Amino acid sequence: MPNELNTLLARQYQHTLGQVNETIVVDPSGLDSEKMAQFRGELRKSGLTMEVVKNRIALHALKDAGLSPLVTHESARHVFRGATGLIFGADGAIDAAKFASRWLAANRETIRVKGGLMGRDVLDEAGVAQIATLPSRAELLSQLAGGFMAMPQKLAATMQTGYAQVVYAFQALAQKLEKAG
Repeated sequence: MPNELNTLLARQYQHTLGQVNETIVVDPSGLDSEKMAQFRGELRKSGLTMEVVKNRIALHALKDAGLSPLVTHESARHVFRGATGLIFGADGAIDAAKFASRWLAANRETIRVKGGLMGRDVLDEAGVAQIATLPSRAELLSQLAGGFMAMPQKLAATMQTGYAQVVYAFQALAQKLEKAG
């Protein structure tokens, strides 16, 4: 029978992580107290959160939640071993992966990426590295908006060029008629 503390932790995980369906899993054991404070501050600036979890309790508490594909996957034994922190928030796993990648580039040996979940896809370390190279949701939306704005601009430029050619043709005809006549 679980003790009171474990029951409270399970409820907290269900409350905090119950609706999360995209995350990057890291091992934060390389962070000392100073680096941990800096890490969490940078997370907040990026709109992200990290929840450090007890593995057995998290596996039990989250098996019916949004993270169930990760918790029930065969790699869960590897991902939920040792110190485990779940990074989530912002626009999902891509933003969390980009953050982890940036942090590791500047602070080697402080965290280790263990895996992640993006939608229903369970990611290993290589998968997390791959999605860190993808454009974020905000970048994709700006590219899409730029594409939509470019179409009317190209149409206007094409029409303006056509009208200019007609005007030049009439001017040339008028000059020719003046010389002839």
